[in-house]
Amino acid sequence: MVKPLRLGVFLDHSHLSDGRFTVTQDEALKFIEGLNLAESITQAVSIIPVEKLDPEKYNIVLEQRGVTVIPLPSWRNAAENVLSLFCDFRSHFAKARLFVENCDVIWLRIPSMIGLFFWWVARKKRKPLILHVVSNLLLASKRSKYKGIVKVLAHLFFLIYHLAVKIMTRYGLVLTAGEELKRLYSNPLHPAFSIDDILIKEKDLQSVKKKSGQAKEILFVGRFAYGKGIDILIDAVGNLKSEFPEIRLAMAGDGILLEEMRQRVATQGLNKHVKILGFVSASGPLQELYKKTDIAVLPSDSYPEGFPRVILELWSAGLPLIATRLAGIPYRVKDGVNGLLVTPGNLKELTDAIRKLIVDADLRHRLAEGGSRTVKRFTFEHQVDIIKRLVKRYYPGIYDPV
Repeated sequence: MVKPLRLGVFLDHSHLSDGRFTVTQDEALKFIEGLNLAESITQAVSIIPVEKLDPEKYNIVLEQRGVTVIPLPSWRNAAENVLSLFCDFRSHFAKARLFVENCDVIWLRIPSMIGLFFWWVARKKRKPLILHVVSNLLLASKRSKYKGIVKVLAHLFFLIYHLAVKIMTRYGLVLTAGEELKRLYSNPLHPAFSIDDILIKEKDLQSVKKKSGQAKEILFVGRFAYGKGIDILIDAVGNLKSEFPEIRLAMAGDGILLEEMRQRVATQGLNKHVKILGFVSASGPLQELYKKTDIAVLPSDSYPEGFPRVILELWSAGLPLIATRLAGIPYRVKDGVNGLLVTPGNLKELTDAIRKLIVDADLRHRLAEGGSRTVKRFTFEHQVDIIKRLVKRYYPGIYDPV
């Protein structure tokens, strides 16, 4: 049984609130809860006020989970996040002190501009820190939304930001989303450890089913954001529609480029072949979508992530995968073994890879089986074991795993 510890969590996510309920679709909190590191959880969250909401439509309702909420000023994107850093400076420090003083252990998801306040106060108060690094800032300025002098300034900003994160990771237990981030933020005196915050349990793994004939159903799951390569994926389907008239691409997710991509589909006359579904719940609806899918594609070309956990979800569903040689992906996705890898941003390579899997049922089956074997090493049970052993090693005086 765990000691009656109080865990403070900051995930750098905005939540909606109508004054009664605080909600989000992101399930990262479920993973942390499942680790059973403390008796109670306090979460500091950016609040976006709304007049009314239906809590039944959201994956996470903090009040229903017994989480104590410390509200922060709201921001909807990275620019507002940085602006909030200066405009709400005193408020952030006050909330950080309140947060840290009422918690015994602090879990911070970084990089985060606002997270700097929590890290600073936690260090001053000598509170145990668990830092979860999820993004590669060195890739951030490469996204297509930055042009000209703005791109140069963005590169300088993210380089300085990256160096700040390296300083942060000299203290506490450092967990990273994938091997590339582990390499970036490890040194002989302060090692980092790769983990995957997924909820997939061994019992959830699906057997691979061989499908004969040509593939028809292609799936993308992820954010509609710069660097995700979704425009290139739509173009690839446009290139293939004459050769494969029955090809269909389903795109599940939400984000700032959602409407722009809908317009792109319409402009290219692809409404028959591309369906943009918007947000799809990770529980029932998304699982049903997986069952209908023949090929999964993750075409990221410059998104600053570590290792996308959606890859593990796709493998657990028994799906063959096409991905890019970006960030931490090549550390686990081996070309021709558990997926096909293409050069980020290369339309021809992506088109050729999709064509290859459409016509080759045997290859689809081999890749799906390879992914199924790989994901068995990264189930929730494995992650719990890894993290509990690390917490015991770093903070033996406060936590003894069962």
